[in-house]
Parts: sequence; structure tokens; C-alpha cells
Amino acid sequence: MNGFHLSEGGHLAVLLPPQSISGASSATPINPAFSMKNYAHASILIIAGAEATQDATTLLLYLCSSAAGASPIAIPFNYFLQISGTAYGVAGGDVLGPMNSATAAGLVLSAANLSPNGVIVIEIDDRELEGATSTLAGVLGADSYLGVGLGSPAAVDLACVAVILSGARSANVSSPSVTI
Repeated sequence: MNGFHLSEGGHLAVLLPPQSISGASSATPINPAFSMKNYAHASILIIAGAEATQDATTLLLYLCSSAAGASPIAIPFNYFLQISGTAYGVAGGDVLGPMNSATAAGLVLSAANLSPNGVIVIEIDDRELEGATSTLAGVLGADSYLGVGLGSPAAVDLACVAVILSGARSANVSSPSVTI
């Protein structure tokens, strides 16, 4: 086998099926959050669709103590952009730009980083979670959950959020849920 088979060596979870995110708030994680307990790496995809008005919100990554998003703590993260109309994100393009870093305060969304049909990919390893768990009593990084905070203005803006987990600690044909 070359590469990795998502169905055996990884896991795909759709956290937010394609829908309008109008009226949502970045202040709380999208439900459900997901666990990295059985995986070493997560690639979180935020895919924008049509936008009535530009998203004017902050994208946050939260460390949570449950899949329901309990005790959310915003943490820093690394991300990549694929934006329509740029050298690395032409319409129909499939190339991500360079790595960027966001602090725990998150990424303020604008036309420059999440245009209609644009993509943001957050990359995080389980070892990055260990230092952030000191305020979640009794929770180790690999046993915590990650949640995404994403909201938009009152107008209809479409988005989808999915996570691809890789580096399975125990590869199986059917992996257990990461959202319960």
C-alpha cells in the first residue's frame, strides 16, 4: 500500500454539513467537537460556499472536555489558505498557500482569507495539545476534544467543516466514532 487509506488508516468526520452559517457564533464550538484519542494528526477543512456578504467573524479552534464542546478553551493553530483568485487558489485550483499561524485569539475572517468558495485547512498534531490542557483538569491532550468556532453575519453564507484524522494508533477497516 502506498500513501494511506482513509477508510483504514484514518477517519473522516463531517462536523458541519454544507449549510448556512448565518446567525452562528464563533464564541462556542460547532457541535460536535472531535477526539484525537486514536490519531496523531488532524486536518480540519473549512470550506466556504456562496456568500451573501463577507464573513465578518473570527475562526477559533477550541480544546474541549467533551464532544458537546464543554469547557472550551481557545488555542493557537497553524492554517493554510486556498483562495479563489490568487496564484495558489485560482478558481477550481487545488493548491494551498504557505503556512500561517493564528494565536489563541483566532483568525479574523475577511475577503483576503475566506472568499466565496475558498478553503482553510487547519493542521494540528496531538503533541500540540499537551501544553494546552493544563486548564482542563484530568484531561490529557490526546483525550480531549477539538471544536471549531465559526459564525457569520445575518445574511446567508454557506460553509462546511470536516476533519480528516490520520496517524491511526490502531488501523482498522471500521474505526470508532470520534464525535461521541
